[in-house]
Amino acid sequence: MSAPPDASPVRAALAGPVARVVIDRPDDGNALTYAAMTAFVEALETARDSGASVLVIGGEGADLTVGRAKHERVPGVTRTENLSLILRANAALAAFPGVSVAVVRGRALGFGTGLALHSDLAIAADTAVLGFDELAHGLPPLVVLTYLYRHVTPKVADDLVLTGRRVGAAEALTLGLVSRVVAEPDLDAVVDRTVAELAGRDASALRLLKEFGRAHRNTQPTPEAGADAVARLVDWIERPQGATS
Repeated sequence: MSAPPDASPVRAALAGPVARVVIDRPDDGNALTYAAMTAFVEALETARDSGASVLVIGGEGADLTVGRAKHERVPGVTRTENLSLILRANAALAAFPGVSVAVVRGRALGFGTGLALHSDLAIAADTAVLGFDELAHGLPPLVVLTYLYRHVTPKVADDLVLTGRRVGAAEALTLGLVSRVVAEPDLDAVVDRTVAELAGRDASALRLLKEFGRAHRNTQPTPEAGADAVARLVDWIERPQGATS
């Protein structure tokens, strides 16, 4: 059944330590129009500031999202304003202080593959399909290249953006586009179990792991880094219970 015209294109909910953001346009493959993208960004920013320790991002129906509505023109909105929503979404997701989990099912194209990469964990159904198809729509995905080289090798990145080819879940796992692949019928159960496990962890420990890991992700191991790790861990262990700073 189609959603009524005035229904929100994005659903957001907060239950204890878990925030959920769901793109709700299944009849259009959860394509992100300007209105939907605006709502999605606002939901991510709200989740970022909510105090939640886990953020789950998904799509209603068969797909995560087929990506942005690429040739939409919105009266009164410049192309710069429209495209800059991608930057706001990426920034809000990167700034989420806890663990973000993307639920990758069906098509996760363009911005959808970006969501998988920007999330801390991306759990995919074995039937999922990813890829950057912007060039096939006449748009060079320049924003993608600002982050893609950090996730995959340059040869893989160039292959993905220049050919726009679609990648099955198994290959996506091999390339590093997703964290884990499970049988499609098991996807929701695996996600729910993973989210419950994360939500049961010490929130400050999750934040520390994410912050420290990001700082050292692209650096070579050094004695200074090891000493920093020990100092930060000792500080966390000795911090009074309930302290969050």
